[in-house]
Amino acid sequence: MLGNKPAGPTGPGTIVGANVKLVGTLSDASDITIHGRIEGEVLSSQGITVTETAYIKGPVSGDIINVAGKIRGSITATGKMEIQPTGKVFGSITSKDVSIKSGATFVGKCTMPEGEKEDLEEAATPGERSKKDATYEV
Repeated sequence: MLGNKPAGPTGPGTIVGANVKLVGTLSDASDITIHGRIEGEVLSSQGITVTETAYIKGPVSGDIINVAGKIRGSITATGKMEIQPTGKVFGSITSKDVSIKSGATFVGKCTMPEGEKEDLEEAATPGERSKKDATYEV
């Protein structure tokens, strides 16, 4: 059926093995799972999973980002950002939804953009808070 193409990317995505070291940009429209080492940018329009054995040095950007390994660099999650108990993040986080589990390490700055609902409430009450982000530093 030619007219019934699924919307969005299909396929299993990218898996970086535990014994792999990649230098450069890793980009995939589907999910990315990292077990190895990456020195460079990681980009996905879907999910990025950084397992316990993984290490990333560079910026990471995706929809849902789950960190059980180590990241040194900025993280931008359009959906949700989660740091597991074994996860270590050194750098800035920008996400609407951030979860840091007990035992995790986070050293950096976290910016949580507010949603459209709060933006509308702000517009209705002029003179109050003019900034549209909440920023937390650890």
